[in-house]
Amino acid sequence: MARDWKNYTAVQRFPLLKGYVDIFSDVSYHNEMAGLISFFYVQGQTTVDYIRIPINNSHLDPRIHLFWIQPTRSGKTIAWEHTGDVLEALGVPQDMFSTGTDAALIGSWNKYEDNGEVVLELQKGLLAGKKALNFDEGSVLFETKKQHLNEVVLYLQQAMNPVGTKANTLVKHMKDGKIETESRVSFWLTTFPPQGVREVVLTKGVFQRVLLLIRPWPIERREQVSEERMNTAFKRPPEYDVTMDDFTEYFSAIRKILRARTCTLAGIGDFEWNSMTDDDREKIAQQIMYDFWQVDSSYHPLLNSHKDHMYELVRMMDPKMADVVCAFIPNLLNYTNIFAVHLGQLEAYDRHSGDLDAMAKDPATFTFTGDHVEMAAEIIYDLYEELVTWLESEVELESVAKDRKARKAAWKKAWSASKLTSIEGHQGDWVRKSELMSVYAKQNGGVSRNTQFLHFKDARSMFTEASIGVTKYVQLVPE
Repeated sequence: MARDWKNYTAVQRFPLLKGYVDIFSDVSYHNEMAGLISFFYVQGQTTVDYIRIPINNSHLDPRIHLFWIQPTRSGKTIAWEHTGDVLEALGVPQDMFSTGTDAALIGSWNKYEDNGEVVLELQKGLLAGKKALNFDEGSVLFETKKQHLNEVVLYLQQAMNPVGTKANTLVKHMKDGKIETESRVSFWLTTFPPQGVREVVLTKGVFQRVLLLIRPWPIERREQVSEERMNTAFKRPPEYDVTMDDFTEYFSAIRKILRARTCTLAGIGDFEWNSMTDDDREKIAQQIMYDFWQVDSSYHPLLNSHKDHMYELVRMMDPKMADVVCAFIPNLLNYTNIFAVHLGQLEAYDRHSGDLDAMAKDPATFTFTGDHVEMAAEIIYDLYEELVTWLESEVELESVAKDRKARKAAWKKAWSASKLTSIEGHQGDWVRKSELMSVYAKQNGGVSRNTQFLHFKDARSMFTEASIGVTKYVQLVPE
């Protein structure tokens, strides 16, 4: 990453956040950035019923959808152990998904008879309601030729749309009736680096909805991790400054304070809120969202400064590459707002040492500042730079491979159009090298002699060369 995780302002300012990452990284070695995101991932899921971030006449919700791309055997799978433990302590449902049918995701009708009458009972799918969903085999999303997986990706995209919007409602028409599913699921997707990244990025809209964490895992780091792991064999884990109880107390407190403010602004009591349907609670959340939060005069200028830095990097790119990168920027700016909101809540809790009454009475608890934006932007911009570096290197390699494949086909075509001959002392068919070069040039737009030789140098492994006197011949090597 662009900086050491301990140098983030948020980590230095909030001991609870640092303590969370310390424990996470003792479970999943050297994956501190994933640990940072895990903290906000948990907070997003625990507050999903209450937080709506207004964006003009639309809104964002507080969920974090992580897509973590990193080589195999580097700690991605075990990282869920810590995240899952915190979620379990908070009573947040969680599940795993690798593959399955539409019914597994959306739901299905269970038909049975009761006293001679046919009864239809809805069996909810994995994407229904609130839960944390661990998708440990995210590589299947890169499959482009399987219709079923394309539908899975479409459902995931819809589930990531803001809660309370029509775009978030998943619809499946079945013979026994239509199933409509609202999703409040937070996704934790992991995979190894994909092949054919450009096609995946351009065709899979899920990439523009998730928070991408892309990390190389060089041999030096693998060796370091192996040494650190082996040095802890038969040893107890260290004593930490913060504990699981501290985390659950914090996330529970934030959930309570937001719930109380929701009921106050809506003019209802706790019992009435509990008695409401999900649809009615969502209507309230959207009705009060403009009054729920305030931002100070520094918030928007610093948010726009963060935006400017992102586009400055794009302007230095090749136009085609810039077009790919620009597709990610709106989502990263959305996540900057979401992180700023989560950091604002963390600061309020820290400022009042977890005193809920003091938090509720302090207007600053529900006011976000440019300081919150700056802390969020530090993290988001580093993720953005890693994304850009990865895209540039992967797309460049892919482009080079495609060019090489095309030139290989062009040389085969030129060989087929050249006059075959036999030469003394050598078996098989040969062609004069000068004729091959001439045919290649004509078939490829009349490229210059210098370009011909450069292309031939790149394709030299395709041919065997021989000389008879001053005349050079080439033979196509069988594949």
